[in-house]
Amino acid sequence: MEIKNALVLDGNEPLSKALSGVLDTGTAVIVSRKGKYYGIIDDRNFRKVGENPSKVKCETVVVKPPVINPETSLWERTSAFLLGHFKALPVINENNKPLGIITRVEVLKELRDIKVIPKISVKQLMNTPVYTIEENSRVSDAKSKMREYNARRLVVLRRGKPIGIFSTMDFASFALKPKRKEKKASQLPSRRSVEDEALANFYRPDIKTIDIKATVDEAAALMIKKEVSNVVVLSEGKPAGVISALDIFKWIQSKAGEETMIEISGLDDNTRRYYDDIKNAMANAIKKFTESYGIRKVHVHIKKTKSFYSLHIRVEGKQRFVISSEGPSLDETVNMAASELKKVFRRKKGIEKSMKVRRKGGLI
Repeated sequence: MEIKNALVLDGNEPLSKALSGVLDTGTAVIVSRKGKYYGIIDDRNFRKVGENPSKVKCETVVVKPPVINPETSLWERTSAFLLGHFKALPVINENNKPLGIITRVEVLKELRDIKVIPKISVKQLMNTPVYTIEENSRVSDAKSKMREYNARRLVVLRRGKPIGIFSTMDFASFALKPKRKEKKASQLPSRRSVEDEALANFYRPDIKTIDIKATVDEAAALMIKKEVSNVVVLSEGKPAGVISALDIFKWIQSKAGEETMIEISGLDDNTRRYYDDIKNAMANAIKKFTESYGIRKVHVHIKKTKSFYSLHIRVEGKQRFVISSEGPSLDETVNMAASELKKVFRRKKGIEKSMKVRRKGGLI
């Protein structure tokens, strides 16, 4: 596993310092407390940039993605990236000290090295529509579109052709620029807000594109070469879709075949560390019944309220059914749900066995 160096800042240091680090690397900054790993700061933190990020402590805005160690397998790393829109995951040692980060590109490279990335058309995995904005727009127009689509980036067009990318990183870079010294009001004309500025002053002309006739493997090769995690797919020179490393990870996971797919959603920064425990509990619950019931997929959704956790499990196979469970803590709720799942399968097994006995005895 290739571990990349990362800037490590103490939690008491200013957010402005972390944001500068993210802008320099394009990935993430690790935040520590007393030398121990505490969280990361990436481009999502730019949405939290206020008037003066130099007065905000790093530790107050960290996110806590899954943590990787040097022994974490490639498949576990691939799954970890699918738990959220993380550009990078922190790597720590047994003493909880940060060693660096891994990005989607490193995982993508390893997957390509073992030849598991498909050579199917990019059309089969790309996402549509592509969120775009014209070059002659204002920054405020771009921000409105990003809020509307819940997007962190837009493809900038000039007469319908893609020429660049505008993202939260580009807007946030303005907040880190030194403030001009104030002059007397009589000497200074009315200042315009950055949102009134032309988008052309902010977007980056480093867009990566691939033709719609290309394969997913070719798209992955381009991402690795350019060290990006997504590329815009073009059809006759115009944006037709976007394919990302996460799309490829999802496809590989769905085709893995070694085990029933167990999907887990609803975890937040505080509960994401329970991912492996929940997955193992579900795997153990269905272990004896997977083959006989043709279980293909188990989807687990966790929801937290003020006073309890609720957990909903949807099982897909020869039969489809849903069970729910509630409890005061997440581990209790998971254990109750796993126990109930086993009971459901045992009841089904008992009913089937009883039916066979009755048929054999000529009772039905």
